[in-house]
Amino acid sequence: MIIIRCGSETEPDKPNERARELAGEMHRWFDLIRTGKALERIRANSANGQNIQEKHLLRPIPQNQIDRVTTKFPQNTGY
Repeated sequence: MIIIRCGSETEPDKPNERARELAGEMHRWFDLIRTGKALERIRANSANGQNIQEKHLLRPIPQNQIDRVTTKFPQNTGY
């Protein structure tokens, strides 16, 4: 059990605290993308993390969504 006293957390601890508070709520991915830490964190903390590439930061757009627009709509780079 981790006990953090009120006012004792520092700025670098806040992202980790948010990760613990929102575990399982699917916010972590977006936090890592927004802060630019996704590649670094995944490579450091995942057994298969060395396989992640820059293109994986954006998901592919489903082809049926691309087909629905009347103007040329590009797929995300790498897909």
